[in-house]
Amino acid sequence: MRNLISFLILFMVILIITSCREDIIEPGNFAGNVNEPIQDNQMNNYSFLINAQDFSSSFSVSTNFNYNTSRILLNSSEIEKGLVTIVIKDDLGVLLFSSIVETELTNKTEKISGAIPGKIDISFRNFTGKLKISLSYV
Repeated sequence: MRNLISFLILFMVILIITSCREDIIEPGNFAGNVNEPIQDNQMNNYSFLINAQDFSSSFSVSTNFNYNTSRILLNSSEIEKGLVTIVIKDDLGVLLFSSIVETELTNKTEKISGAIPGKIDISFRNFTGKLKISLSYV
């Protein structure tokens, strides 16, 4: 009986140890794995995070806003090369915001008034660095 209990305890310990996550995100890596963007698109809030390395791609996302006042917040760091183009339009295609990111930015904010953000386009061209975009209701 004692051997059976010891075996079960050993089995559970081995099971727990082998099932632990191996790809733990290290501190300072705010966007998870390299070249795998994280997007969160909720009512009156959109965020995009990426830790990029030689990344070229485009994203076009419909947003879920119902207020005509919002704010965009941009942060970029550890930029080595490339650029990112960010364009926000309303549902009719009218340009509300445009920016090119090719240098480090710390809490660059801009208020968008008088129109509801309907779509955000993000284009990367050979970009290496970290980028965080937050679009939210004010």
